[in-house]
This record gives sequence, C-alpha cells and structure tokens, in this order.
Amino acid sequence: MTRTLWTMILITGIFIGFMMGYSVPPMVEVGMIGGGEGAEMGVKSEIDENMEEYYRSLSQENDGG
Repeated sequence: MTRTLWTMILITGIFIGFMMGYSVPPMVEVGMIGGGEGAEMGVKSEIDENMEEYYRSLSQENDGG
C-alpha cells in the first residue's frame, strides 16, 4: 500500500512538473508573469510589441473582422 502511494505521488509530481514546464515560459514571454511595469526590457521590447500586434490580429480574426 505504501509503495503504491509513493508511486502515485511520484507519477503525479512528474506530470505536474511537465505541465508547468510547458505552461510557464509562454506566460513569461508574453508578460503575464514576472517583471511588471518597472522591469528592464532591453531587446525583448521589440518582441513584446510584435507579439502584442500578433495577438491583436488574432483577436480581430476571431471576432469576425
């Protein structure tokens, strides 16, 4: 019973770690997580502006415009 419990905990932990690894980097890149308004942007400011335009165009396409 104890061995089965630890196996389930291990598998669940691996799965959650895998999913977090795929979900967090896109959020950081878009600006949803980390940095805030006072963070230095450097070269990323160009990337963020391009991404913002891209997501705006996707939103307009989905709205039927």
